[in-house]
Amino acid sequence: MKKYFLHVALAGFLAGASYGQGLDMNQWPPNTDFDADVHFWAADDFLINAIPPGEGKLFDPSLIILNDGDQLSEDVTVAGLPAKKSVANYFNAADELYFLLPDLPVIDVLVLYFANAESKRDNLAFRMGTLPNKYLHTLEDFTLESVTDQYEWRLFRLDNSGPWAGMIYDDSEGNIDYGGLNGGTIRFQNTNGVIFRAVAFGPEGAFGEPEEINTTKEAEFNPDDFAIMAEWDIHNGVINGLDVYRDESGDQETLESEDIGPADDKRKAIRPAFDDGSDGEQDIYVNWEILNEHFGPTSQPSAKFKVVAEYYDDPALAGVVFGPEVYVTAGDDLAFFSEEDRTALEGSGKWREAVWYVSDVKLKGVNVDGGQAAARFTFGGPVYISRLRLGVIRTSGVNEGVDPIPDAYPFDPDPYGIYAELDLDQGVVDNLDVGSNGGDQEYIIENNIGPAGDQRTALRPALEDGSDPFDRYVNFSLLNEVFGPSDQPNAVLKAAVDYYDDPNLAGERFGPEVYQSDVFGTLQYKYFPGELRVTLEGSGEWKTAVWRIDNMNFSGVNQGPQAAARFWFSDSGAIYISRVRYAVIRPAGVNAGVDMLAEYEPIVRVSAWELY
Repeated sequence: MKKYFLHVALAGFLAGASYGQGLDMNQWPPNTDFDADVHFWAADDFLINAIPPGEGKLFDPSLIILNDGDQLSEDVTVAGLPAKKSVANYFNAADELYFLLPDLPVIDVLVLYFANAESKRDNLAFRMGTLPNKYLHTLEDFTLESVTDQYEWRLFRLDNSGPWAGMIYDDSEGNIDYGGLNGGTIRFQNTNGVIFRAVAFGPEGAFGEPEEINTTKEAEFNPDDFAIMAEWDIHNGVINGLDVYRDESGDQETLESEDIGPADDKRKAIRPAFDDGSDGEQDIYVNWEILNEHFGPTSQPSAKFKVVAEYYDDPALAGVVFGPEVYVTAGDDLAFFSEEDRTALEGSGKWREAVWYVSDVKLKGVNVDGGQAAARFTFGGPVYISRLRLGVIRTSGVNEGVDPIPDAYPFDPDPYGIYAELDLDQGVVDNLDVGSNGGDQEYIIENNIGPAGDQRTALRPALEDGSDPFDRYVNFSLLNEVFGPSDQPNAVLKAAVDYYDDPNLAGERFGPEVYQSDVFGTLQYKYFPGELRVTLEGSGEWKTAVWRIDNMNFSGVNQGPQAAARFWFSDSGAIYISRVRYAVIRPAGVNAGVDMLAEYEPIVRVSAWELY
């Protein structure tokens, strides 16, 4: 039987006592060597006061947390304490004493982070060094595992034998002010949503050993004993762990009506009472109560919830905004859902679906008179709702990472296309074009490429022939939101690329690399499997390679206004591309299931046993 309860006992949690009895989160870890040379940053400088009197003479608050480009963070207060939340895929620390780091063959990185459901991950990585790529060093597959709704220490041990961190060479490129990448010194990767209260760099052993600090803790709670989805559907009489909260006074009274919606889809539905309530108070809020601890006890850790509402997109209410508003979050604080992430009616005259992700929700509810609830809704007008589904995204148990409402699709694909094409040889630019030509994705366009009977205009990565060395990436730009806005659900994308199978480049490789994907409301970088890239055979012919990516967001990586996946090329892979075609396979709408590249089979993994 799989065990979901804990690596560390958390006595007293359900009774409200504090857990994580081992380490004091307001002090340096107990085995910290105060004779070591340590560089750190701490919100409100609390770690300065935690240095014992007369010690820590080489402890220096020399770290600066950057906030620019793709390494954005924002100041937050969590559990009553100031911190910084990473709101991008990167979190970069610049060390004013970076020039001391090359002398350290191993760097210990200590962080104090808020261990909530949003922070749990197994793909944390670090990048040290400068451009070009030969000076970069990436360490991957680090984890943040605890889910305790409190601050936790975590210690990461990084190999710096290159040396990489803080080392500047004569031909180092980019912003190397602090001896690293993009203006920093050590850059954290895949941090979107993680909340940091402190970061420190030191020599190996400066803070103790990882096994002394990195104990995984969770609340004593078995999620498999409880549901992951609740549903209220007033039209069909469904009350499955969820019901509208009926308040006969105050500001969250509701009205129930029949025959709401278009002629071919009339429903029973509810709306906020507004000025039609019983007590003269304007009723702009609606609450849904969770029944019978459907998701588990209120004492369980906070979690991310998926909320799906079916609403009448009334033409008379076009522009009215509604959606989640306030909820109880980790630390028993009140949190407010972003107004810009609520839904505005378009006035289509149809029943529509809205999807929101609300992070760090405690089930105490707001104004539900002692019951459980997730987020209270606010309405800018009398919008009717007929159905609400509420799902929890578990961080452990058999449903870990499972989408609790997988059929939700809050997007009308019919106004948008399913095909885009760039053909350099034929001069076709059909909502797809070459991307930006600079940085590490510089390209060269040349004529008369290919065999004698089929010479074409094509592009290749500049590699060492560009203005900057090691231009091993090529990006393509999507135009006019051909496939729809970037906030649509993840798309299924097929990409077909015509390339010259150059005899002089046999063995060189290329293919899709990094792209963005929406992971339960948070954009994250994903990496296409390297083993599915193409290896040139050297046939001397033009060939077509096809790939399929099932979870594509079109925000792009280092390319706008929209883009799909960036393409990677091996070190000597000056491989020519003459034509690129993208096809989106829709799950709904008039083009549901249509594949404009159906004649091509994508490259897939082949297991050894499948060959026999």
